[in-house]
Amino acid sequence: MTAQVLAPPHSLDAEKAVLGAVLRDADAFNLIADKLSAEQFYLDAHRDIFEAMCELYQQNEPTDILTVAERLRRGQADDDFLGPAYLVELTENSPFTQNVEYYARVVSDYYYLRRIIDACQTTVKKAMAYDGEVSGFIEDIEKEFIAIANQQDTGGISTTHEVLDKTITEIENRLNSDGQMTGVPSEFIDLDRNTGGWQRSDLVILAARPGMGKTAFALNCCINAVRAGKSTVVFTLEMSKTQLMERIIASEARIDSSRMRKGDLNEEELDRLMHGTRAIATMPAVLGIDETPGISLLELRSRCRRFKKEHGLDLIVIDYLQLMGPSGTKKYESREREISEISGGLKALAKELNVPVIALAQLNRGVESRPDKVPKLSDLRESGSMEQDADMILFLYRDEYYNPNSEDAGKAMIRIAKNRHGSLQDIYVAFAPNFLKFTNLQQS
Repeated sequence: MTAQVLAPPHSLDAEKAVLGAVLRDADAFNLIADKLSAEQFYLDAHRDIFEAMCELYQQNEPTDILTVAERLRRGQADDDFLGPAYLVELTENSPFTQNVEYYARVVSDYYYLRRIIDACQTTVKKAMAYDGEVSGFIEDIEKEFIAIANQQDTGGISTTHEVLDKTITEIENRLNSDGQMTGVPSEFIDLDRNTGGWQRSDLVILAARPGMGKTAFALNCCINAVRAGKSTVVFTLEMSKTQLMERIIASEARIDSSRMRKGDLNEEELDRLMHGTRAIATMPAVLGIDETPGISLLELRSRCRRFKKEHGLDLIVIDYLQLMGPSGTKKYESREREISEISGGLKALAKELNVPVIALAQLNRGVESRPDKVPKLSDLRESGSMEQDADMILFLYRDEYYNPNSEDAGKAMIRIAKNRHGSLQDIYVAFAPNFLKFTNLQQS
């Protein structure tokens, strides 16, 4: 007894309906030209017919029975399905052309189901013979399915009225916010006054040389966001989860971080430690921490999607961008090219999840070789396309690090060097290095 072979998912009726509608009414093609391609048809004959229609459409020729039949004849098509009689049959049995978009969607949906089945079957075959790193294999699989998902999302042009309605709604929300942040608050007054908070879909690059306190500043922003009820996830590529949490506790409890690491705390500090940990545990939103070293863009994207589904997601922080690894087994011609793809991918992630992404970046040693060590945009130009991809670029600088007798001791400067939606500004905040704590100057 032979097993029955199931045909892949498809609908010949839907395919015929699409082709017949276009043959009857050339305007129907305008409704589906950006939603369908010839490869999405299951039947080879239907694929050839649609390909002929596409060629005629591109040449501004009519797509009626005679022109399509002639185009197929020129292509030396000798299949009975492709003759004028079959084209006439398509038009006679075609439903109303106003339903062509629905039938096109049916054809497209079945095509993607077939793509998924093919990808699964290929994955099984590859898995049976795979002898490399499993993590790389998993990333390749994920990349294949993401490619299918991205191809399905065709986007489209929005009319002025559609965009205007959405824009007016956002403006009204700001007007009705009673002075509240329109974005995720950093809780640094001058920074929030300039930016309105971390804005949705923005990629923010926070760059500095080592020792400036960029991780501490980013963690302060994370905790301030969670305290404001904004679910946040931080990817720490340089230190462990417990090390990161120790920094958060030291900052919140205002305990000397080096003494806490050594376990050398007095009674008062122990009391502050208890109050600080209790405050962190009872914050109104979730702080997620991922410590995967060398995490790839695909892994990061997948985990952010899951986190958003489970907890909601308002802010993503990555410490730091240059420590991210390649996706799958792809090879890059240079590290700069790889960084460019990562920064572009982070911007795409911010738009996809509609959340701000803050990516920390380490500046190269060139900053140290000049008298004025305040970072400049040119210091980023060797780091791929970060400057182009970012909506905002912040440089963190502490003069005290280079000049112990500086009049700006205990202060840090946040330079807004690029701001796609606002002005450039130098903002000063207080910094207590022992506590790893940044605060507004009037609070210090």
